[in-house]
Amino acid sequence: MSSQSTIITGQVRLRRKLCKTLFFIDIQPDNEPKSQVFFRTDDGSLDIVDFQESFRACRPGSIITVQVFPPNDPSEQEGRSHTVWQCSHPVDVVVPYTSRIAFIQDRALGGSSVRRDIVEIKSANRHESTPCKYWINKNKCERGDDCPFQHPTAEVFEKIRVEWLEEREKNRKMATHDPEDPHTSKKPHGLRAIIFVEWIRRTFADQLKNGGAVLDVAGGKGEISMVLSRGFGIPTIVVEPKTRKLPNYWFTRLRRLMLRFEAGHEPDWKSKEVQLALQHWPCDVAPTYQHTMLNDQFLEDHVELLKTVSLFVGLHSDQATIPIVDAALKAGKAFAVVPCCVFSHDNRSRQLRNGELVTTTEQQIQYILEKDTHGHGGQIQTDYLDFEGKNRVVYWIPDK
Repeated sequence: MSSQSTIITGQVRLRRKLCKTLFFIDIQPDNEPKSQVFFRTDDGSLDIVDFQESFRACRPGSIITVQVFPPNDPSEQEGRSHTVWQCSHPVDVVVPYTSRIAFIQDRALGGSSVRRDIVEIKSANRHESTPCKYWINKNKCERGDDCPFQHPTAEVFEKIRVEWLEEREKNRKMATHDPEDPHTSKKPHGLRAIIFVEWIRRTFADQLKNGGAVLDVAGGKGEISMVLSRGFGIPTIVVEPKTRKLPNYWFTRLRRLMLRFEAGHEPDWKSKEVQLALQHWPCDVAPTYQHTMLNDQFLEDHVELLKTVSLFVGLHSDQATIPIVDAALKAGKAFAVVPCCVFSHDNRSRQLRNGELVTTTEQQIQYILEKDTHGHGGQIQTDYLDFEGKNRVVYWIPDK
């Protein structure tokens, strides 16, 4: 393979992902014809992390240097007038594309062989063509009149946009469907903090009944903490590096969500009773804020604070998810996290016991389940929350 390898430097004119294990780019060198480069994991030429890093590096418009070789599958070149390569090495970004204006990609190599008379017929009957996804999504298309897809306006635009959104939501639900999830009709994503709080109160009733505080890590403005403290009198500490503004409308929005959740339907916001309820919270307990990171230094610097804490939580806490788990296990405190993003490119050392790299949410959950509880007993478990999106919670209650 090395004797046939070559190095290409050029601009990425197109990037397209065909499936989870395969994507390709069309690359344009300065003084040579465009060629096509495949990146894949299904033949073992790349592992999943290198594959993902290559995909990010090959941003359309960027100038890159890539080491390539003839494809492992010779049929990839058959019937193509352009040269096809394969890559199994890291991509070097020479000049990244950083413009705020979206790069307009070329048509895929080999995709321009459609008969011109068919293209002309399609253009002449534009109203019968497929709607442009960029136009429907943003009411804007960088290609303008050169776009071969439909750009509807007025009532037709509104009708097609509604249909497009419904189809996208349907596809999203199909893609995220978990046959183990008992919740068939889920509540809106906007209620996730309140639903998580209800689950916390049920699951950790023993830990919270004696005034134990909740450490809300990567909590942002502190939605979970506000509901726990002002709604139910449970003391909370928000650990969040960034200082967030807490405008009055944020408190009002959160109170409205609580009333909506408690009622089980949309309340009559004009009624005096509801208006009065909006002005007051059930409890006077307020969250406190620690604008810092949760790490070993935090555990050392806040020994007295941690004595008052009975539970660590994180809802879609991104890169803080595993640190929450590790810190709670080290401190012997219960935890509950709802994993979302994995950031595998920043954490290549994370592997399952079977050797697989942690690259998906499901693998991240399994990674947490395989954690050692450091002699504190108990079993790390999972449950499902009744809201749309990533809703599988991983939790642990140590033995008393």
